Amino acid sequence: MQDLVERLESAGEGVSFDQADFARVLQTTPRTVSRWLHRETAPRAEARERLLEVLYVIDQLSRVLKPRAAHDWLLAPNAMLDHDKPIDLLTAGEYRRVLGAVEALAEGVFV
Repeated sequence: MQDLVERLESAGEGVSFDQADFARVLQTTPRTVSRWLHRETAPRAEARERLLEVLYVIDQLSRVLKPRAAHDWLLAPNAMLDHDKPIDLLTAGEYRRVLGAVEALAEGVFV
């Protein structure tokens, strides 16, 4: 089983996310994400919980779309999400809504 850093690195590759993207969705700084990746520090409990939610969504999305397409999907307004951007919903902690859209995408459901 991968540890949190390995999952973060893998997820970044799966959707072409960099440290700035993760920092945006987790409401932290790229430097903080870098410190996590270099194992200088670990996320605090709240950030860890949010990170695990985001990693789960990214894992599911990477099974449906190629990295560049997944990245663009996260950053673009989405009709299935009332024209909100998935990344903004993840930032707000609404990972279940984003996950529902990912699942619909996987099943070929388009509204």
